[in-house]
Amino acid sequence: MSGELNGVEKSMDYYLTKRKKTTRSYFYVNFTDPEDPRKVRLSTSVELLRRKYGDRSKMPVTREKEAYFIVERAISEGLINLDREIIFFADFVKEFWDFDNSLYIRRRNQKSPNSIGKDYANLMFGNFVRHAIPHLPENLKINEVTAIHIENVVDQLLDANTLSNATIQKVVQSMSVPLKEATRKKMIAHNPMDGVEPLSNTPKERGIYTIEELLKVMEYLYKKGTVGVTEMRPVRGPDKTVVEKPYEVKTDLKPYLAVALASYTGMRAGEIRALSTDQIQIIDDKYGIINVDRAYNYYAGLKSTKGKRSRRVPLPRHLCDALLKEASINPYEGSTLVFWNKKSEINPISPNYILNQFYIALEAIGVTEQQRKERNVDFHSLRHTFNSFLRGKVNEKMLRSIVGHESITMTDRYTHETDNELIEVGRTVLSIFSDEDLR
Repeated sequence: MSGELNGVEKSMDYYLTKRKKTTRSYFYVNFTDPEDPRKVRLSTSVELLRRKYGDRSKMPVTREKEAYFIVERAISEGLINLDREIIFFADFVKEFWDFDNSLYIRRRNQKSPNSIGKDYANLMFGNFVRHAIPHLPENLKINEVTAIHIENVVDQLLDANTLSNATIQKVVQSMSVPLKEATRKKMIAHNPMDGVEPLSNTPKERGIYTIEELLKVMEYLYKKGTVGVTEMRPVRGPDKTVVEKPYEVKTDLKPYLAVALASYTGMRAGEIRALSTDQIQIIDDKYGIINVDRAYNYYAGLKSTKGKRSRRVPLPRHLCDALLKEASINPYEGSTLVFWNKKSEINPISPNYILNQFYIALEAIGVTEQQRKERNVDFHSLRHTFNSFLRGKVNEKMLRSIVGHESITMTDRYTHETDNELIEVGRTVLSIFSDEDLR
């Protein structure tokens, strides 16, 4: 034994200190090296030890004798391990979100298949590495992380004013989930997230396009994919100045088809990129139906749709024919991809290619980058536009089914609406676009 004090027989080498915090003082226990009493191997709050062995009392520890009893109980229950492995917080979080090697992700996906996808894991990994690590102390151990460390990351990101509150919340989430697991596995005495002040988030409302803007954009992209257009490009002029120079530009029809699909059906970008000919069903000389049952993600590759629910959407026949024609010139034998990539046999075209061409078309019709940002519109806004203009014009249940907002219960009750019902929605969509033929 290591001695006796206040009637408590000490089973290890340690001493108590008091630290003043905010409105009161807290007892801390400091475990020392038997060979060198000046060396503290572990310092932790007595009240944290009390919580660690399950006592949730909120009464402060004010008597030294009570503090000694708490420390001895923690020792007797094996909660003090001076020889524990040193785990650095940054390494722990990076390993936690490493999709291919994370024990946590593997266990979660075994219990609930596909509950954590590779795209989500990589998003969390990237948020932590890019936005959290630069604002954390070097060699910060996981047992040393406090609410102050987390809040300092948030404060630094808020001060920089380069990220939205929603993105900063994702940065916090990249740390909070690993810390919760570390607490569950008793790697740390308590979760420092418990003391973190929540970050309010009032997201800016996403804007929508006008039908006139969409018709002009589709007309521009169709022309660019068939006969070509003249675009101004910045080039270096005399004396290193930058001047605009006209260029004749001709692309393929994929940007036009992607924007048309999103506009006429509300399909998501990943669902559009994953489209194959087996999903396209011709109904008659005016309409077809697409079975939306898959999506493509940069990290995860081909996967199920958001919410893991398939749905069917109507589409004008001329667009169905254009999609099938694009797939017919796919150079890869056996591939049925519509949005094929000439650089890859298995991957569809890059989302950046569609996005860049879409933004160039917006500029061409008079929607500048500044206006786009002020209105908060992007490619996904095509889906919001579709939903907004159809609301009140078609049955609400049908609309939710087509855009994929059905609950699982409602989907089971209302699945596989008839072709006639879908065609009626298709007629409504065409009427919204003034039945304009962009072929």
